[in-house]
Amino acid sequence: MSSVLLLLAVLVAPPLPDGDDPSLLRPTDLLRTFDYPDRWRWIPEQNIPKGKLLKRIGVTSFFSPFIFFEGDVGTGGGFAITDIDFRNKRRTQLAHIWATYTSEGQERLSIAWQKWLAHSDHPGRGVLHGDRDFVGITLSHTRTLTSRFFGLGAETQLADEGSYSRETNSIGFGIQRSFPETGGNWVWHANAFLQTDDLASGKVTGALDVATEHQELFAEGDDFDALWIKAGIRHDTRDAQHLPYRGRSFGFSITGIPLVNDHKTGAVASLMGNWVHPVSPLFHDGGNPAHSHPPTDSIAAFIAISTTMGDVPFWALPSLGGDNILRGTIRGRWRDRSAWATGAEWRPWVLADGFPIFGEIRVERAGLALFAEAGSVADELGDLADAPVHSSVGFGLRFTFDRQALFRMDIGRSDEGDSNLSLSYGLPF
Repeated sequence: MSSVLLLLAVLVAPPLPDGDDPSLLRPTDLLRTFDYPDRWRWIPEQNIPKGKLLKRIGVTSFFSPFIFFEGDVGTGGGFAITDIDFRNKRRTQLAHIWATYTSEGQERLSIAWQKWLAHSDHPGRGVLHGDRDFVGITLSHTRTLTSRFFGLGAETQLADEGSYSRETNSIGFGIQRSFPETGGNWVWHANAFLQTDDLASGKVTGALDVATEHQELFAEGDDFDALWIKAGIRHDTRDAQHLPYRGRSFGFSITGIPLVNDHKTGAVASLMGNWVHPVSPLFHDGGNPAHSHPPTDSIAAFIAISTTMGDVPFWALPSLGGDNILRGTIRGRWRDRSAWATGAEWRPWVLADGFPIFGEIRVERAGLALFAEAGSVADELGDLADAPVHSSVGFGLRFTFDRQALFRMDIGRSDEGDSNLSLSYGLPF
């Protein structure tokens, strides 16, 4: 559910209780039984109504029209049907359907289901669930007429812009678990996808045609029917997965293609670490630390490095640019067999008490972000040290309706003088 605009957040947000409502307080008597109480989210009874989908509209089920923008596909719109208490299982399951279409002809249809595996039910009071343990299934279809490719390496120019069309269909299963105990410091994940990818000439006016300019790469990436396996392990001391305020994470992951039709196999291996720490607030007093989600300003940083083994289609190689890494330029602006990136972000909350939208629905809080990022790509891992370094700086807006629902708008500018606007769900790192 990337690249959604504020309207989606408004319509999926349940009514927030008043600031003096005792349900905002974390249940210390229940939490003291857990090894890592800060890693459990509290859902009060008032946010778990019973009934069918239509009866729970606006609290745990939502029909959400939305708009979004991405530099490579343009402005788009669509709708989502979300049920965060699917089958009335006390907030243990989530189901989601969304469909979009953009000004550049991109179409997307996705269906997802997720089940939380760490769950503690307390009828009459509420539910505690850990955000580290879950399983999920996804079905998706995407057709993008304006995918960009500038060539391989860190010395490509904006004038090298090429365009291709890509149609992807996939079905996948994923699982994530913490250990040695529930909510523990070690987390592993595994995802398996059966996916088909078909390429054609692009539709970007004035851009080169990747099908003719990069014939060999295009042929290697076309008609790509494969099983993709994504797996990893990390040591993670952060207090939350979606919106952390303290802690660090360092891990290894690999995305492999063990089975593929009429193409060679390969994999991309990655190391990534990030760190987040609370800082003194500038625009508020920090709120009540006993609340379920007090406003907390923070600074964060990350570093990542990836390299490719064997053969991987050009559109799946490590890349920089987009809405997460080097946000000052278009998605996939720099691409090659190896890449590194680093960045930092200051995240102050400005409106700690939020503001009303309509009725009892309100934005929980709003804030800013200032960020700077750098990175590069190269053919070989050892060549990264000598590759030209690219950078971007920018600022963003942040809105939350719940600690599990952060939406952001980022505006970045790259060292090439290029600019990029992205609207997304969740933090970039």
